Amino acid sequence: MDREMIIVLDFGGQYNQLIARRVRECSVYCEVHPYDMSLEKIKEMNPKGIIFTGGPDVVFEDGAPRCSKEIFELGIPVLGICYGAQLMSYLLDGVVKKAVVSEYGHTEVNVDTSSKLFEGVSSKTVCWMSHGVYIAEVPAGFRITAHTDSCPVAGMECPEKNFYAVQFHPEVVHTKEGTRMLSNFVYNVCGCSGDWKMDSFVDTTIKALREKIGNGKVLCALSGGVDSSVAAWLLKQQGYDVIGVTMQIWQEEDREFQEENGGCCGLSAVDDARRVAQVLDIPYYVMNFRKEFKENVIDYFTREYLEGRTPNPCIACNRYVKWESLLKRSLDIGADYIATGHYARVEQLPNGRYAIRNSVTAKKDQTYALYNLTQEQLSRTLMPVGDYTKDEIRRMAEEAGLPVAHKKDSQEICFVPDNDYAGFIEEHTGRKTEKGNYVLEDGSVIGQHQGIIHYTIGQRKGLNLAMGHPVFVTEIRPESNEVVIGENEDLFVYSLLCDRVNFMAMEKLEEGRNLTAKIRYNHSGAPCTLKDAGDGKVIVTFQEPQRAITPGQAVVFYQGEYVAGGGIILGKA
Repeated sequence: MDREMIIVLDFGGQYNQLIARRVRECSVYCEVHPYDMSLEKIKEMNPKGIIFTGGPDVVFEDGAPRCSKEIFELGIPVLGICYGAQLMSYLLDGVVKKAVVSEYGHTEVNVDTSSKLFEGVSSKTVCWMSHGVYIAEVPAGFRITAHTDSCPVAGMECPEKNFYAVQFHPEVVHTKEGTRMLSNFVYNVCGCSGDWKMDSFVDTTIKALREKIGNGKVLCALSGGVDSSVAAWLLKQQGYDVIGVTMQIWQEEDREFQEENGGCCGLSAVDDARRVAQVLDIPYYVMNFRKEFKENVIDYFTREYLEGRTPNPCIACNRYVKWESLLKRSLDIGADYIATGHYARVEQLPNGRYAIRNSVTAKKDQTYALYNLTQEQLSRTLMPVGDYTKDEIRRMAEEAGLPVAHKKDSQEICFVPDNDYAGFIEEHTGRKTEKGNYVLEDGSVIGQHQGIIHYTIGQRKGLNLAMGHPVFVTEIRPESNEVVIGENEDLFVYSLLCDRVNFMAMEKLEEGRNLTAKIRYNHSGAPCTLKDAGDGKVIVTFQEPQRAITPGQAVVFYQGEYVAGGGIILGKA
């Protein structure tokens, strides 16, 4: 190839596309390829460097993904990240072991700034760790370049052969100087000059999608926001016959309410969506889904809170309104696909199944709320926004002349604009919730609460309890109308029980498989295994205890960057 290139070899990690994104941001072209990519193909592509990604597996166990050891004989610089670092050590006869103490989260790392990889980096820097296996002994010819209090080899290098490795994740924003480290690898180690521009990535993506899907009729859900608007623009650029549709789901007829209500519910959203459609010169319709929204979202939301659970209405809306109802109506009018502005990607895997894949930007990733889509729904779904960052989406909106380029994102549940969940539930049901007792685990009464709909697991604020120290909601007992109060440490558990499980990347439950699970939208994910509990239920066991496992919320399993499945949390196992 004429242009410089870095190849990312994918070992199943969660942030693999993000690594490629960070390299591209350094003005160097980058592609992600499977870990078993042939040596001949690598030679043919002639990359300036290779990056091994993280992954959920244990490198020395049977079946763990490994590339050929001969890759180190190609004379190409290699950077190993997390699992990739362990693999480098394992293949080059270092020693990799199970860690006595797993590291997870923000960690202070001591680095040797004389290393090319750490040039310009602080000698003590905060990085994002996520590993239960570590490098105990570096291979011959390597030296240690970074360490933590718990991890003796947080970085290693063999500069004579241009081999570098880090146990942490430099690609995520939690690693404060990670961008500098990746830039150092690209320029200081690989010798790149930076001959590529991000502008060309749009054209590349459009071409790839056109080749993958072909032209057809697409019904694009327009919320009136910038993401769905750019999704429609991208699809039209690809040559699709695009129809814009806004889903009318608001629950009030009062015009003032509608105009004030943001997100996908208000009249202002319809007005914005219509203006976008005019700019794009596409047909535009408003479709009424009030009945479906009330039954599957509003009623569900209310019922769950009254039963002491904390629901996620966006998950229900996605499955039963935005996909089930909208897709049926789309097919009825002859459309081939529906499209949305979600920060996620739909891909068909080698096993033939469709799965949701992480967005290239972890900051906006929306895969958690899409775990329960069916195979049929996924096969008819396009998500063109998932290949871009928010800044890129806004820039494209500007270039396309879209009037919503700088419109703020909606941050609240669309049908509760003031964020007063309890008030909404009482208004919707027409009755006040009963007050009840705050109790300790043993049943001792310590005060009176305002009604269980006001509380969720892990809550500290708004309890109005004079305990002399911070206390938290640890359990809600709807049968006795009690809210249990405890200490912060009472919120941590190793296992949860879930039901209503939907498998996506996996066809069925695979017990013992190492996965990563998120227990809420803003949870960063934690390593886990699954076990069949019978009667459609699954036990999820984490390597480290997790805080505030909340009944009613979703637990979503990830297989690398792909959604393996998920279910609804019933409680502690």
